Amino acid sequence: MENQTIKTLKELINIPSYVLDDHNEEKLVDYIYNFLSKFTNLTVEKQTVEGKRANILAFTNKSPKIILFGHMDTVRPKIDSHSSFEATEQDNKLFGLGSVDMKSGLAIMLETARKYSKNNDIAYIFTVDEEYDFKGVFRLVKDYQLTTDVILNLEPTSLKILNGCRGVTEFTFEVNGKSCHAGTKHLGVNAIEKAVEIFKILQNELTKHDSERGANSLNLAHLNGGVLRAKDTVGYSGNVVPNYAFCVGEIRLADPSIDENWIEDKIKLISSQVGVSCTNIHFKFLMGSAYTPTDKLKLFEQALKMNGINPEYKDINATGYFEVQKLQETWGTDIIVFGPGPSEMAHQVNEYVDIDSVLITQKILDSYLEILQSH
Repeated sequence: MENQTIKTLKELINIPSYVLDDHNEEKLVDYIYNFLSKFTNLTVEKQTVEGKRANILAFTNKSPKIILFGHMDTVRPKIDSHSSFEATEQDNKLFGLGSVDMKSGLAIMLETARKYSKNNDIAYIFTVDEEYDFKGVFRLVKDYQLTTDVILNLEPTSLKILNGCRGVTEFTFEVNGKSCHAGTKHLGVNAIEKAVEIFKILQNELTKHDSERGANSLNLAHLNGGVLRAKDTVGYSGNVVPNYAFCVGEIRLADPSIDENWIEDKIKLISSQVGVSCTNIHFKFLMGSAYTPTDKLKLFEQALKMNGINPEYKDINATGYFEVQKLQETWGTDIIVFGPGPSEMAHQVNEYVDIDSVLITQKILDSYLEILQSH
């Protein structure tokens, strides 16, 4: 007889929940809402985010011991994937878009809710738009204030504990140099070269703020430069020193003291030091970092040991941003990110999840809930 969590996971995979044009998470929202309403005694609420896109909250009280948390959207399908929306099992792997990131986590949440539907110490939150612009979690913290001891985000971690994540910000700015004949380059200021220099110095400044929470890393994501001409057009000529550069940067933030003001001040200071001006500094978003000291996670480590797993922590510097950070920042709670794997298959062509890792994640969660119940 097929395991119920795997059966539910297959049904979730078969429901597309990527966001593009007229596609979104609406059908999956309905599935999860109906599942919880049918199989549990929980209060189930839909929170409208945008149009028919909605977060789902399920609880018996708003001060549970633990909140299980996950997102319903996936990345967009890839043209070279075989069957994105038809769950296919082969060699103990389950293929399909979202199978590991993170419909396996959703299936575990749903089956936990079914099994523990009368336990008022557990609440469940499902959000939309995590893979895109975080609209779901922003709406969630705007309307809800929940109190809990810990939030467990069932993202894929290959059965390793992740006790935090670095934040992320994306920003743009323009570098203004001085154009001249390339044969007399010393009379001008090459904006493209100065832009690269600014990023190198900025990375050095960020490194000074590295700590046990992680490393602050800077990525020069886009650089477009040349000679700024009339009507804001940019051209180039091999014999002319470029006087303009447009930059897109991204920082993975470990230090919570690094904010938009800090970054903007540093860019302006560095630019003046290298002899250019930086204008039109604009931030697309800034999401902070999350961190829970490992000494607060001994009970979760115990749950792993009960299932024959030696607790191992995932490197915070080797992971991306997790929106559970926003819940820690707003609600002031400890967080854990833990789930099946292989985590490296997230967002990949022919994505799959290892079935055994889903089953052991479910067992570890069951053990953890039992431990919490006795404390």
